[in-house]
Amino acid sequence: EPCISVVGTRKPSVIGAESAFNFAKDAASDGCTVVSGLAFGIDACAHKGAVSVKGKSIGVLPCGADSVFPATNRRLAMAMLENGGCLLSEYLPGVTPAKFRFPQRNRIIAALSPVTLVVEAPEKSGALITADFALEQGRDVYLHEASLKVSQDRCGVSSLHQDGAPVIASYEEYVRCKNAVPGTQYCKSDNQLFF
Repeated sequence: EPCISVVGTRKPSVIGAESAFNFAKDAASDGCTVVSGLAFGIDACAHKGAVSVKGKSIGVLPCGADSVFPATNRRLAMAMLENGGCLLSEYLPGVTPAKFRFPQRNRIIAALSPVTLVVEAPEKSGALITADFALEQGRDVYLHEASLKVSQDRCGVSSLHQDGAPVIASYEEYVRCKNAVPGTQYCKSDNQLFF
């Protein structure tokens, strides 16, 4: 089944939180599995969006799969499992979260999908680390329009934007952009493709 990874800040704006939820809801409704890190903020919003339409979602953990971090997301994790999703970890049961395990976890989030969508990512954030892993692994990175609307997060995504990462505002736009003929670029202003 197709997958898409959705990542972003733990302290999103209202726009960012709604954007992650709605994108994941629409993606799950279309049969995509949503992948994220089950953290506070954008990750949880993306998982909740998928669960809201009984879609599948994968949570990649920075600890053993016998526990959920943060613990406040246990109910969300159960809903993910009940809808055919899963919790994934490379660590043995009993291993607790540690700071260095989060970037290690992020490389798996990137590896599980052909595309990583960044929704609001401050400079030096885990979401940008995930985007770097995705690029190193030969995957695509997209930016949600929300990442460019929130001034405090702009510096985090500006280099990705300058390097040509597509900017989308919805799942529908993502599909159009992804399906565009190679060598063309989707122009949002008039829904036209240009060379």
